[in-house]
Amino acid sequence: MSSVHAKDSTFLGGRVPPEIESLSKYLKDVDQELFRRVLKAVVSALEGKDCREVMRTIAESSAIPEERLAHLVAGMYRVLTEAIHTSSLKQEGFKEDLRELRIPEDFITDFTSVVFGNRRAAIEAVASKRDPHLPTIEDFRWRVDVAISTSSLARALQPSILMQMKLSDGSSQRFEVPASKFQELRYNVALILKEMIDLEKRSILKIQD
Repeated sequence: MSSVHAKDSTFLGGRVPPEIESLSKYLKDVDQELFRRVLKAVVSALEGKDCREVMRTIAESSAIPEERLAHLVAGMYRVLTEAIHTSSLKQEGFKEDLRELRIPEDFITDFTSVVFGNRRAAIEAVASKRDPHLPTIEDFRWRVDVAISTSSLARALQPSILMQMKLSDGSSQRFEVPASKFQELRYNVALILKEMIDLEKRSILKIQD
C-alpha cells in the first residue's frame, strides 16, 4: 500500500546536483575536526573572503588527497548555497534531505548551524551583491483606451491597454497593448503559473511504499 507524504520545502528540488549527490562518498573517513576546518573556509568564501591560503594549509596538513578535498569543498559549497537560496526551507526538511543523502549526523548539525545561524545574513548580503538583477517595479498604472482612426477601419474603435511603469532605477516605461494581445498574455501567464505549481508539487511529494 502506498501513501503520499507532503514534505517541507527542499533545497534539492527535482534533481540533486552531482556535487551534492557524491558528497557522502567524499566524507567517508573524514573526522569532524577536518570537516569543521573545511566548513569554516567554505563559509568564509561565501562571505566574500579570500580563503586560498587557508585551503592550502588544510591541504598540506591533511592526509586526504587534494583531488578528494576539492570534491569535498565543491559539495559543501553547493549544499550551503542551495540551502541559503531557498528562503522557505525549514530546519527539519533540510536535515531530512541530508539524511537521505547519507550525510553523517554530526555533519548535518554543523551544516544546519550555518544555514540557520547568525552568519546566514552576511552570506546572503554578499550573494545579493554578486547576483545580477534588473530594476524592480515601484509603481504601475494602466487604463483602457479606444482608438479612433480615420485612416484604417480595422483600427477604428478598437480598445487597447495603456500601461506605464516606474522602475527602481528612476526610469519610466510606457507601452500600449491591443486588448487581444493582452488577453493572450494573461492566458500564457496563468498557464506558466499553473505549470510552476504542478512542478513544485511533483518535487515536494514523495511516494512511500
